[in-house]
Amino acid sequence: MRRSLPMALTLIVGSLVLVNSFFLLPGLNAFVNRYVSRTSTVSMAWAVALGSISLMRNHFRRISRKAENWQYSILLIIFFTFFLVFGLLVNRHQSDPVYAFFFSSVQPPLSSTTYGILCFYVASAAYRSFRMRSMDSAMMMLSAFIVMLGAVPIGEAIWSGFPPLSEFVMGTMNTSVIRAITIGLTVGAISQSMRNLLGIERGHMTE
Repeated sequence: MRRSLPMALTLIVGSLVLVNSFFLLPGLNAFVNRYVSRTSTVSMAWAVALGSISLMRNHFRRISRKAENWQYSILLIIFFTFFLVFGLLVNRHQSDPVYAFFFSSVQPPLSSTTYGILCFYVASAAYRSFRMRSMDSAMMMLSAFIVMLGAVPIGEAIWSGFPPLSEFVMGTMNTSVIRAITIGLTVGAISQSMRNLLGIERGHMTE
């Protein structure tokens, strides 16, 4: 029962959503939008709640054990609790001045700082990956070189053909590759969904 019931629920709900996506049935459409979609929202809310509880437990454990950089865990718990209480008490978040202050004066600078630090890691990874050890790495380095020079004014000053060439690489070559990757991901998602519906893949049942 513990195995067959989740498999049956997965098959039934997945089949209803699949049929609703391909066929126009008013009764089925109303049922899926009214109940199945709300069930998905409730499940996502429970997942967020469980993730928040797990996050708090891990950081409380770090504080109790005085792990490395445990002071940052205190800051995380303080701000997490503040925004949790603030979100539950205040109805109109965007018009509230306190929310606007923290969102405009605290969150964007911290995000920009984090991305600024990550730029150094991205630059070092790009340097290691762009070493011309093979024909593939040489083509990657040449493409990146053209795109970067076409996106900055100094590239146009060196040669006026860099911006059009950069647009060709990004608009034609890159789009073709993205479409091929998207098709591959779609086929993989379809096969994985069929494995879930037929009970072949049982990872969602913690097996």
